Amino acid sequence: MEAQVRRLIDKDEIVDLVHKYSFLIDHRRDELLDLFTDDCTIDYGPGVGPVIRGREALARFRAERTADDSGGFEATSHHNANVLVTFDDADRATVMTSLYAWHKATDGPNPRLWGYYHDVVVRTPEGWRFADRKLRIVGQEDFDDVAWHPLRDD
Repeated sequence: MEAQVRRLIDKDEIVDLVHKYSFLIDHRRDELLDLFTDDCTIDYGPGVGPVIRGREALARFRAERTADDSGGFEATSHHNANVLVTFDDADRATVMTSLYAWHKATDGPNPRLWGYYHDVVVRTPEGWRFADRKLRIVGQEDFDDVAWHPLRDD
């Protein structure tokens, strides 16, 4: 019974990690970096930029996008659902989360996208953290010039 309760607590903490990411990205909070391992990889898609390797690279990526208008938005609203957690072992899990994201552009249309985050999370001394995050897109509006990873590699 103790192992089952631990698993439920772990799952709840992982789901909170997913939701915390969306809250922090929408509110442009620097604590977002704390949700990732030092050696994380993040791949938002080839049209967004190269794969981000490491927490320091993520900090630089975020700073570059907010320092100018080369892809930054006035506001974003990320919505998660259907968070599926599969434990690989006691300290590692695969997480699939459906996503709807609305972006308020500085001018022009407000782009939207639908897709999934494909994540690997690991237990650290500080709690569960993203080790690998990849965005896969099902559909989009007004992101026509951006190359995305498709939902499936057929």
